[in-house]
Amino acid sequence: MPERLRFQSYRQWAEAITPGLRAAIAGEREVPPQDPFSEAWLGYTLFYYSRLLSVEEVIEAADTISHAIPNPNEIAWAFLRLKERGWLVVEGDSYGLTAEARHTIEAIVPGNKVEVERLSQWISTHSP
Repeated sequence: MPERLRFQSYRQWAEAITPGLRAAIAGEREVPPQDPFSEAWLGYTLFYYSRLLSVEEVIEAADTISHAIPNPNEIAWAFLRLKERGWLVVEGDSYGLTAEARHTIEAIVPGNKVEVERLSQWISTHSP
């Protein structure tokens, strides 16, 4: 994957990274470890929008929550970690959280407050 990908829209970014994400989730591509914040950030993104999201929507929502665009390895690593926990739902090219994941995250981050840092602290101390 190129070091720097340029894009004009969330859709272009999603189209560029989706094949690598699919390969990572299928175990066909190794992903370098990322900061635990990536799992918390993208896990919270899936939690905040209580439905399945396309990769484009995940990128847009992550930007809305943290004012940053996740890179391909952050997304793949986060989704792999969520999958290891048994928390990731994958339906085609749409992603979401299991009921167990939603229940656990709700207990950690009650209400609608955007508290990715609190979830990040929990993830750092609770391996999949």
